[in-house]
Amino acid sequence: MWATDNQVDPLSVPIHSILEFLSKLFHECTAASTIKVQLAAISNYHLGENGSSLMSHKLCRAFLKGTAMIRPPYKNLTPPWSLYFILTNMIRSPSEASATCNLKVVSWKTLFLVATTSARRVSELQALLSKHPYLICHKDRVSLLTSPSFLPKVMSESNLNQIIELPVFFPNYQNKDEYSLYLLDVHRQLHFYLYRTSQFRKSDQLFVSNSETRKGLPFLKVTLSRWLTLCISYTHSSKSKPLPFPVKAHSTRSVATSAAFQARLSWDIICAAATWAKPHTFITC
Repeated sequence: MWATDNQVDPLSVPIHSILEFLSKLFHECTAASTIKVQLAAISNYHLGENGSSLMSHKLCRAFLKGTAMIRPPYKNLTPPWSLYFILTNMIRSPSEASATCNLKVVSWKTLFLVATTSARRVSELQALLSKHPYLICHKDRVSLLTSPSFLPKVMSESNLNQIIELPVFFPNYQNKDEYSLYLLDVHRQLHFYLYRTSQFRKSDQLFVSNSETRKGLPFLKVTLSRWLTLCISYTHSSKSKPLPFPVKAHSTRSVATSAAFQARLSWDIICAAATWAKPHTFITC
């Protein structure tokens, strides 16, 4: 688009024009890492200059170094929202009355519980299926599988068609604390959700829309992301507790894995659940 507007050939555009484009992105408050990705994409097709690629050109390297120093990456070490607060309020009305409450609230709770107990990406949640053998409810766990056509972000043999195992929480509860955990049981919540959507379901995908225009059709990834953020925002607003930071759907992975780490689960278990090859992503600050 930029090349067309400025009437330049993207394959042989001069360095100064590329730096003008990158400078424009910088002044639009684009992150330094995003600018680097943009330059890498251009470099992949650009013919280069004097036998060197754009990424190795001294002017481009100086520009990237400058943007990184002026706008260094920021990592917030404080959780953007409280998992305990959300789960505590999910065992109360209206979220708890899953058999009778608004279907949107049931969908929010089901999506949130699957997202946080599995620590999976939205793309993986969107690829989950609702039929056997892709969804099997055992006595002690729920087994979920993505569509055979789904390709994970991390393309490793262990991640392809990996079974997602989610535990069952105290179906034979004995006290108040166990009953509270039972109200957050994924097996129980999935049963309610599948029952409530069975009358209009038009897809084998697990999460389907209940809007009038797309009723029964599979959710788009952008809609799943929006619903996760709405679930968190709705819970906070219903209790008149403002959110400390803007909510992103991807934060369910960081919050869930952080909670698992604080509960002293091993690195191997956390990395396997989040489909991380190594714990470096988790521990990098």
